[in-house]
This record gives sequence, structure tokens and C-alpha cells, in this order.
Amino acid sequence: MEDELLAIAKKVVDAGTAVGVQCEAFVQKVRHISITVEGGNITFGSHDGDFGIGVRVIKEGRPGYAFCSEKSIDFGIRQAIASSRFSKAGNYAFHDETNVMAGGSPFDSRIASMVPEDGIELARDMVEGASFDKRALPSRGGISFGTVAIAVANSRGVAAYDEGTMISGSMMSVIKDGGMVANGDEFELSRSLDFDFEAIGRTATERAASQLGQKGIETANMDVIMRPSAAFDILCNTVAPALYGSSVKKGESIYAGRIGSQVAASGLTLLDDGTLSNGLNTYAMDEEGYPSRRNVLIEDGVLKMFLYDKFSAIESGASPTGSAMHADRLEPASSYKVPPTTCARNLVLKGDAAREEELIRETKKGVLVLDVLGAHTSNRASGDFSVAIYAGYAIEDGEIAYPLKGGMIGGNMPKMLMEAELADNYKLVASGLSPAAGYVPSIKFKNVRVSGD
Repeated sequence: MEDELLAIAKKVVDAGTAVGVQCEAFVQKVRHISITVEGGNITFGSHDGDFGIGVRVIKEGRPGYAFCSEKSIDFGIRQAIASSRFSKAGNYAFHDETNVMAGGSPFDSRIASMVPEDGIELARDMVEGASFDKRALPSRGGISFGTVAIAVANSRGVAAYDEGTMISGSMMSVIKDGGMVANGDEFELSRSLDFDFEAIGRTATERAASQLGQKGIETANMDVIMRPSAAFDILCNTVAPALYGSSVKKGESIYAGRIGSQVAASGLTLLDDGTLSNGLNTYAMDEEGYPSRRNVLIEDGVLKMFLYDKFSAIESGASPTGSAMHADRLEPASSYKVPPTTCARNLVLKGDAAREEELIRETKKGVLVLDVLGAHTSNRASGDFSVAIYAGYAIEDGEIAYPLKGGMIGGNMPKMLMEAELADNYKLVASGLSPAAGYVPSIKFKNVRVSGD
């Protein structure tokens, strides 16, 4: 695979050079198998993939982009050159950094060799796990697994390749009891076959049972503990984009002009780590072929740096940080069909941590939020957000009191980080509407506005 994809990438670059332009090629090959659970039944979802080429050129200082297949490389070059006419001219250039580590991406040969029948067996494990409670119906969910291979080459001598594996499992379980209906969800994501699928189903049903007897909550300011999925969903749509150098350059970041300032609680550190072990976006290089690295964005609460792809770094007089992805907003995965831009790869929060149970015991009045809806509507410039509570619980006098029926939480995430406390229950998470991923724990925030139905 490596020789095949690198040969294609170099062929694209040679074709661009032959017509007098600087050229960069991004070749992406995805193999994907999915198994679906619907109403307790397991069905084969799909066995497909995608294979294509992103072509970026620089002609007379103007960048242009197009995508094509291996059979239409010349057409792709022409289209990229044509699109460059609509770009603003600048001092653009591709990078020439070739010090890429070998084998950076997690690769599990067990996943790479899996066939649909293997996925069906894992789906059965999930359904069995969800069915321990006879009231429960494994309503919907599934298994997804496969490989992603990428190759990048440019006209300055860069030629880099990496390949990794992915696997995920998810389940929604529904329980009906005495006229009450409730659902519970659970998921796991990994680059390796290292989690228990039966436990996914069991946890989904346990959560469904715990959601029976939902009640509304009064509108007030209170402590909010967000589980990893909820916390990352909001962070990914507020804090992360505000740390992109392109946002700072445009004046669309609350962190503009604040390098060296206290922007989070003392002891809190935020990293974007393209080398994170088992990270969902860990590869030897970013999607411009720049070597992956560990970027310390906030250290001990102090803002240290911003993230850049190569072109945004040129525009800002900075250096690239290995943060380029072919990312389209509201899409969950990178794609050769769109040009590279800055995107957080593996966001990691670090600091003093306590057990989540301790954070709950220390809460007089608050809520525990498992998942939220609507984080993508957040204001990326200011960090303001307002989201619906998809699943959560009221906390009273240090104990879980009852499951929540609806409710909203809102605030300003950058300000909330000034008093954030971390738990120790780290989990790999993705936002669902961005290729960005994270490794974060539950986070407790003080004095957050909670609105009841």
C-alpha cells in the first residue's frame, strides 16, 4: 500500500511541476465495514471505502485546490490551477520538512484483517450485554471498523506515508416500565481492539434504567459536571477553534493578544498531541506531510501558543505546528475533497485530578451531564454556548438525586475554564461534527447557568 500511494502522490507532483506550478498531493484510501443494530436485530451495514486525491497548487503566489481520481490527475491539476485565479496572492510555499517519524499511527493487525462476520459477532456481544434487563430493547447502534492510509508529497521533496486502524461500537437501549420510557447510550472509540463490546450494551441498558422517573430542574446557577463526551463536544466548538492561528489573525478569537496570560485554572494544561498513543488522529505526519508533534497550548493555566497549518503560519509570520487536516466543518472525518486547514488533532486536558465520585460528593447543588445537543451552534469567536442536556442527573447534597427531563446549560467556556476541576476518568472522544478528537476526563465547572424546561 505504501509504495502504491506514494507513487500516486509523486505522479501528481510531477504532473504539476510539468506545467509550471508548485504542487502538493494528498492521497487518501479508506476501507470501512459497518454492522448495524436496529430494534434488536443485527444486519450487515456496508463494506465500502473511498480512494481519492486532493491536489493543491500555487501559481503566481495564488493557492488553488481540487480533487480527482488516479485516472484524472491531469484534470485535477487543471481544476486546481483554475481555482487559484479566485485566491488572494501571498507569499505561499509548501514546507520542506522531511523528518517524519516512522510508523506513527496505531495499527492493529486484528482490525485490519477483520471481515463482516467478525463485526456481526461483536454486535451480538453488544446486544447480549444490553439484554440482561428483560425490559430493555437494544434499539439502535452498530460496529464500525477499518483502515485509513494517507500519503503526502509536494514539489519541495516531501514524501510521507502512514496507515492506521479504527474501530468503534455504539448502542442505544430503550426501557419501558409502567408507562415510563427512557433510553441510555454508550459508545467506545479506539485505534486498537482493546475494549469490551458486551460492556457497551450493558452500560447502555444500565443508563436507560437510571433515566426512568425523569424530573425537570429549576432554573439557577449551579455547579455542572460534564462527562468526557459532553465536555469535549463544547470544548471542540469553543476553545479549540479560538486557539487556531487563523482565527486569531481574523480577530475571531477570545485569546488574541493573550499569549503569556492566565486563561485557565492554575494547574490546568491543554495539549494538542499528534503523537498521542492510541489517539484517534495520531499519524506520523499531519495532512500536509508536516511531522506530528506535541503542542502545549495552555500550561499551568497560562496561554503558550496557537495552532497553525503551513499557509496560516505564513499569513501570521509563525511556524506550522503539524496541525493541518483536510477538515470540513460539520463533517466527522477528514476528506481529500476539501483543502487542508488548521484542526485540533488530539486535545488532551491535564492537571490535578480526583475521582468523579469525589467531585459529586463536594457538590451541594448541581447537575451531572452525560451528553449534550447543539454544541455546533456555539460562538467560536467569543466562546459562548447554549446546549440542550441530552442525558443527565440532578445532584443534591453530594448525591445523584434523579434523572433530568430536558434542560439547558449555557455560559462562556473560556471563562469557565478559569475554575475547572478534572476527574480521572479519561476517555477517547470525538465531536461527531468535526475531525478533531480528544482524550479528556469529566470536568467540573462552577456557577454555570442551568435552565429547566
